Amino acid sequence: MGIAARAIIIEGNKILVMKRVKYGSEYFTLVGGRLNEGENLEQALVREVMEETGLQVTAAQLVYVEEHAAPYNHQYIFLCNVAPHQGVALQEYSEENMMNKLDANVHEPLWAEVKAFENLPFRTPQLHQAILEAFKKGFPREPVKL
Repeated sequence: MGIAARAIIIEGNKILVMKRVKYGSEYFTLVGGRLNEGENLEQALVREVMEETGLQVTAAQLVYVEEHAAPYNHQYIFLCNVAPHQGVALQEYSEENMMNKLDANVHEPLWAEVKAFENLPFRTPQLHQAILEAFKKGFPREPVKL
């Protein structure tokens, strides 16, 4: 059973997403990934965001808990603030960058306009819908189970 920590990062009218092309299927998800042995959720979140984007998380609030198919049976989704930055890019040492180099599948962090987010082929529909609703009504103050 896997556990993953994922980040919702919004700047202005843009949300950070990870474009994936895996086995010929193109979809979008949030930045983040699985906990390593000995890590807690917050440590995994900070590490994954850094590896996948180069961004430094400065604050994080758990907003959603999502039951999901394997390999990530439980996903914990955090609304995050990040330190000032120039852009986003996979870090050279990241697992995602290695997979890109091997042409195993594609990972590309990018900023999507909030208006365009609705039409992205998002990996998990219930999370996609929750984020769309939060754009209109605000994110929950207490974690919501999806």
